Amino acid sequence: MALEKPSLLVLEDSSTQASIISRMFREEGADVEVVTSAREFSTSPKLFDLKIDAAVIDVHFGEVNGLELIEPLLRRWRGITLVMMTANDTDDYAVLAKARELGAHLVLKKPFARAEVTTVLEDIRVISKTGAPRKHVVVIDDSRTTCRIIKELLQSYGFRVSTFTNGQDAIQQLSFDRVDAVLTDVNMPGMPGTELICLVRDVWRDVAIIAMSGESRAELRCKQADAFVPKPFGPEELVSKVRGVIGAEFEHLEC
Repeated sequence: MALEKPSLLVLEDSSTQASIISRMFREEGADVEVVTSAREFSTSPKLFDLKIDAAVIDVHFGEVNGLELIEPLLRRWRGITLVMMTANDTDDYAVLAKARELGAHLVLKKPFARAEVTTVLEDIRVISKTGAPRKHVVVIDDSRTTCRIIKELLQSYGFRVSTFTNGQDAIQQLSFDRVDAVLTDVNMPGMPGTELICLVRDVWRDVAIIAMSGESRAELRCKQADAFVPKPFGPEELVSKVRGVIGAEFEHLEC
């Protein structure tokens, strides 16, 4: 049964940020309990009998590394969803990679807006129901209209979608996140499509890549991609292609 009102435990050492974060989640329909110190987490009586569906953990929780809280959280509340918050400092990348190894499911980059909160809550509901987060597709296209159309289409089929108008922004903002597929135009200003595909592959080594283009011969220049979609494309064709690359195992070509 899907969660109607997820119960969240927010671990944030800044009282001001904890207040803002908890309010944002409550406004989106969650029940929220806040903890502002490792001592409070270990000793507070109010937590002992609390039912928790997900924990939102600051990577830098005061003097404690947020990673240290993952194991006791999973031990106390089996099966919960773990969300790591980060300010996206360079030093956080290795920490977030380790967090995924320890069982963290999602990343929430600070500062975040209502849309990100809505996305995280939807993933928490999906994980509660299926045991796994939604597949994450990154769309890169210099046309904002194309990005919006593809995002709305893929979201309607249950995918989590992030859109960017250039590859550099996508990599800078999502290099720490889990990505299942990248759908990218190959004819964009600033960087050749083949170079962008190789750069994406360097960041997300096992990601599935779908190249898009309106040029009839562009497919011949995108051998490093796992699939190709000619523009314009129909909704069924695009969804089928995304499902195909995510569900299949490819032997990626070296760039």
